[in-house]
Amino acid sequence: MHTHAQGMKRLAFATGCAVLLLATIGASPSFNAQTPGERCKCVAFRLDDIQDYYLQKIQIRLMDEFEKRDLPLTVGIIANYFGQDEKIVSYVKQGVAAGRLEVANHGWNHEKFTLYSQGEQSDLMARTNDKLNSILGFRPLIFIAPYNAVNNSTFAAAKENAILYVSANMTLDRPPYHEKSDGLLHYPETTVTGDLSGDGARWLSYSHERTMEEIKRGIDENGFAVVTMHPMEFALRDGLNFRDEIDERQMEELDLLLKAISEQGYEITTLGDLALRNGP
Repeated sequence: MHTHAQGMKRLAFATGCAVLLLATIGASPSFNAQTPGERCKCVAFRLDDIQDYYLQKIQIRLMDEFEKRDLPLTVGIIANYFGQDEKIVSYVKQGVAAGRLEVANHGWNHEKFTLYSQGEQSDLMARTNDKLNSILGFRPLIFIAPYNAVNNSTFAAAKENAILYVSANMTLDRPPYHEKSDGLLHYPETTVTGDLSGDGARWLSYSHERTMEEIKRGIDENGFAVVTMHPMEFALRDGLNFRDEIDERQMEELDLLLKAISEQGYEITTLGDLALRNGP
């Protein structure tokens, strides 16, 4: 059984982290905000693989879908491929300034971090945060693991880089998530809007019903849900050949998913805001 002092210590840490994050990047708007003091049934969306010149129309359209609804969104940026595309960079800067986009470190070259030593992982995180700081004016406090791949060295490297939040998935970062002793806040992916087929030959787009069922399961079991999106599943494609043309049918599925979340009475937040709205 946890002591009251331990519980208060965790709550103070989580709240302090969330306040620091919001001060760093600006407060994010809330959607369907619940009664103060009520434990949040929160859903955070993370859009992975933000980068220059890749499915540019789709990246911007996805961010637009959240902006027009006044919904916050966490974006994972691949640093070595970010900084030259004026449209993408300007959109991210404007979103951060407006408080609607939260930026996460998503690796230097989208490396599988578990293939590297702790020192190498730390260097990659630092290099990414330095690059993003040079462009955006701050170092992200969130690490979204490429390929969702993490190990204990990843967590140690994150702490070395003053990262507060790590998001992988529930297979490689197991529950419980409010009881970790490593000094980090863990908010793994609990569901997705699409994924690679089992044979790796196609990118599949999922229905809003499938994703919504997994959102409900995540909230029931862990108190939160994190939905991962990639630009590829919203692109017209032939196998793994993607065109920078929007799959309007899948955009409609996203619209239906956001409506279903609202109807269920859940709150949409950023990854960083989960600690403030749904802390230990």
